[in-house]
Amino acid sequence: MTSITFDYPLKKPVISHSFGQDNTNEPIKKDFYKLFENRHPGVDFVVSVGTQVFGSLPGIIVRKEFHKGMGNVLGIRNGNIVVLYAHLSEFKVELGKIIKIGEIVGLSGNSGDATTEPHLHLEVRDITKSTLKDMVFDPPFEKKLKIKPQFTYKVNNSETVKTLRFLSIRYFGSEKYWGKIAEVNPKLDTNPDITLSDGTIVLIPNY
Repeated sequence: MTSITFDYPLKKPVISHSFGQDNTNEPIKKDFYKLFENRHPGVDFVVSVGTQVFGSLPGIIVRKEFHKGMGNVLGIRNGNIVVLYAHLSEFKVELGKIIKIGEIVGLSGNSGDATTEPHLHLEVRDITKSTLKDMVFDPPFEKKLKIKPQFTYKVNNSETVKTLRFLSIRYFGSEKYWGKIAEVNPKLDTNPDITLSDGTIVLIPNY
C-alpha cells in the first residue's frame, strides 16, 4: 500500500454538489443516480465551458469515450484507483498515456444527458470492489489517498472473453501493455489472444 496527495482538478475549485448528497427530492437529478440510491457518486464543480482540467493524481489514461450520461468522460488509473472526469468539452490526452499530477487532461464542458448546466463531475472508484455502488468514495482533496499498486483480478468470461490483450486495454488503456501483465504472471500463456480460463487469478501491476 502506498499513498499520494490527491489534488483538486481545477485551479479555482468551487464545489456545487458534494459526494453522497441525497437527490431523492430532486425531480431531475434523482434519475441520474438510481444505481447509487439517488446519492451523488462524485463531486461537481462550478466551472465555465472550456476551463482547463488537471490530473488529480499521476497515472495512466484508461478511459476516453462518450458516455450517454457522463458525456465525454476520461479515466485515470493508479493502482486500484480510477478517477473519472465527466461532461468534458475536449480531451487533451490519449489512451495509454502516462501523466503526471497537475497535467492538463481536458477542458470542462456540458456534454452528456446527466447534466443541467456546465460543470465538472469528478468521481473516484476503487476498482477492486465488486459493485459500482461500493466502488465510489469521497475524494480526499489535498489529503493522502491510499493506493494498492498491484491488485488481483478473477477472470469471468460470462459477458466478454478475457485475454491478456483485453486486460491490457481495460487496465492500461492500450493493448501494448499485455506483456507487462504477462511478466508478473509467469504461469499464464504468453499468447495475448488466448482466452483465460474462468476463475484464473491475474495480478494486475501498476502502469
